[in-house]
Amino acid sequence: MAAAYLLRYRTQAAREVLMEAAGGEGLVPFKAEQTLKRWAEGTWALDPE
Repeated sequence: MAAAYLLRYRTQAAREVLMEAAGGEGLVPFKAEQTLKRWAEGTWALDPE
């Protein structure tokens, strides 16, 4: 979850953590994949500017 909130500020490091977390099965990998997808689409907005 911390990586998701840090995407705007530490993009590369946060993406690396999320990509690692996305490997596998279950809820955590699913959420990591969705976070990366939303970031790529430009629809991610956990912390409004």
